[in-house]
Amino acid sequence: MGILLNENEKFLFEEIVKKNFSAKYKNSVLGIVWSFLKPLLIMVLLTIIFSTLFSYSIDNFPVYYLSGKCLFDFFKLGTGVAMNSIKNNVNIIKRTAAPKIIFILGGVASEFINFLITLLILVAVMIVTHASFHLTSIFSIMTILCLVMMILGIGFMLAIAYVYFTDIKHLYDVFTLMLMYASAIFYPMEIIPITFRKYMVLNPLYWIIDQFRQFVIFGNIPTTLSMINTFLICLIIFVLGIIIFKKYDKRVALKL
Repeated sequence: MGILLNENEKFLFEEIVKKNFSAKYKNSVLGIVWSFLKPLLIMVLLTIIFSTLFSYSIDNFPVYYLSGKCLFDFFKLGTGVAMNSIKNNVNIIKRTAAPKIIFILGGVASEFINFLITLLILVAVMIVTHASFHLTSIFSIMTILCLVMMILGIGFMLAIAYVYFTDIKHLYDVFTLMLMYASAIFYPMEIIPITFRKYMVLNPLYWIIDQFRQFVIFGNIPTTLSMINTFLICLIIFVLGIIIFKKYDKRVALKL
């Protein structure tokens, strides 16, 4: 696709990553500390709520919650920054011949750095709560790879769609809110009635989060079929995103 073929494009990619990462904490007194503080505060709040108001208990709820929250936030923020990447950089795109896809990749890469920070928080919470560490955690790289493919695929499609339909941003905010509740981030899927559960498990993000938890928290290896299905679904989304992006890449310039 002509991505990062020369030194100028590599330099632009690095600058985009730096810009997006620094802009996230611009004019903030605590700066990058918010990447640590925000999930911790929400974790404490939800731990109090679930331990006092709900009868269904989850072993080591802080780790259970954070393991799902960090993956979901990466998905939401990664696809969100990809959606805005072309429109937010229209002036640069008009003045240079750099591939538009670099702005998407740079935006997602900056959010991946934030994601790695939240994983450090997860490890710290596991240590504090005396959670067990398992050798199977190394295999969680596969679920992260699937998540990255899904984010990029959806991001490619959203970046194009947002140029044509600005209202999609508001619709996507509603969609991600619904998706958060459908991904079993702060509750176990077992409490959902079977009538609704069979529809909720169609959500590929739920499978990514569940498999990540199996590897990291429970020390289990998910079934081969479920891992293959998850990988194939994410690969299809990624390829579909590339196809759509390539089809409309040149046409987008006329809409900017």
